[in-house]
Amino acid sequence: MFFKKKRSYLVVVGARPNFIKIAPLLRRAREFPHLSFTLLHTGQHFDENMSKVFFDELQIPKPDIQFDMKEELHTEKLGRMFTNLKNVIKKNAFDAVIVVGDVNSTLAGAVATGTRGVKLIHIEAGLRSHDRRMPEEINRAVTDHVSSKLFITEPSAQENLLKEGIPKDRIFYVGNLMIESIELFRCKFDQSDILTTLGLSKKGYVVATIHRQENTDDPEVLAHMLSTLSEVSAVLPVVIPLHPGTRNKIQSYGLEEQLKTLTVVEPLGYIDFMKLVIDSKGVMTDSGGIQEETSHLGIPCATLRDNTERPITLTLGSNKLFPLHTLNSQEVISHLQRTDFQPGVIPKWDSEVSKRILELL
Repeated sequence: MFFKKKRSYLVVVGARPNFIKIAPLLRRAREFPHLSFTLLHTGQHFDENMSKVFFDELQIPKPDIQFDMKEELHTEKLGRMFTNLKNVIKKNAFDAVIVVGDVNSTLAGAVATGTRGVKLIHIEAGLRSHDRRMPEEINRAVTDHVSSKLFITEPSAQENLLKEGIPKDRIFYVGNLMIESIELFRCKFDQSDILTTLGLSKKGYVVATIHRQENTDDPEVLAHMLSTLSEVSAVLPVVIPLHPGTRNKIQSYGLEEQLKTLTVVEPLGYIDFMKLVIDSKGVMTDSGGIQEETSHLGIPCATLRDNTERPITLTLGSNKLFPLHTLNSQEVISHLQRTDFQPGVIPKWDSEVSKRILELL
């Protein structure tokens, strides 16, 4: 009798968006015993509320390999990730390396894999904002062009990859793992008491997040964004789970005064954050993933950016762009008060994404 060789994959994660996306894949992998997965955490996000809470809540297995990056500066951290990953790949006979999304861990995994001649698989490939101010845009493009298989979340990603010369037979439309996580853990959201803890009423507030480097690196831009949040809060209370990097920038620019009208909380775990989003009037954000989550849920999303790498959220979802140079709080409020968005309408954004990926593997 002929037996297939058990295929071995290294899965590289490092930041909270990675954790959310990889959880359903690793859970479904139990149904594919002929596939073996080694989970590696680069240490990019290491705080309790930026890493461990996601592993606990999403029931992600403890990483087989974990790097310690706590004391590293940004560029040093990326360099050490690359070196450590290259050494891990060199010492193990993986059939392929899997990277997810567009964070620095994704880039480090991609470049390290490329230098070792091992096949690379990119989940969430082909997304493009066409804005090179975004470090994530560089990460996406580099990762895609060294990948052997590219798993995409929406049709625009295939168009982008084909224009860039990626062969069509490497591209696979599988859907969106972040949406599968929503469906997988939706039953847990109502267990959260975050609204009671913060003294909020259902549909009586707005959620805000700010963390993009192109928004936080410029004090004038960041001040304008915070001023807009403050103006919105005069009509609808605004809750902002504050990213550590954004908090540091606000302090260094002396903008703490602009937080006084907002309900500022520490970064939240997945369950609490999703409960906060689902029961909100709407979301103001510069995040890519939240544009997707809100579109799937039918919740208004005001994206405080000039562009998006996820255009399907504009055409089929609840997302609308609000470019910073024309940002108007009244227009944002009008969008957040809409009630005509339909949830769950984007093709292949469902609970079968991980199954499609595993079958292709």
